[in-house]
Amino acid sequence: MAANRHVVSCALLLSLVLIASPARAQDADRGARVFRSQCSICHSVRPGRNVVGPSLFGVIGRHSGRVPGFHYSQANLASGLTWDPTTLDRYLTAPRQVVPGTRMTYPGLKDARERADLIAFLAHMH
Repeated sequence: MAANRHVVSCALLLSLVLIASPARAQDADRGARVFRSQCSICHSVRPGRNVVGPSLFGVIGRHSGRVPGFHYSQANLASGLTWDPTTLDRYLTAPRQVVPGTRMTYPGLKDARERADLIAFLAHMH
């Protein structure tokens, strides 16, 4: 009987550890694929290469509306946002909800894993 309680206790502890742990870490290589399929039509990760959207090179830690040579909406200029991973996650989920009036027409990336991977990829672009 005591052995059964020990097995049950270990199983419960293992279950709690697995539930509390993320299913997998962020993956910058997968993020590169997400970038190519979802973002590269409008954005570049090359420094100074603006296309329809601003270059995302060095985006982590940058203030919204601050890429030289890119014409931003007043909404982005006035947003006061700094692009940290948490803010990027919110923005990438629903850009027009986070910055009403933005010119970015992308509806949002709904998959949390893809967003995390994309942010990991962008964090390597500096």
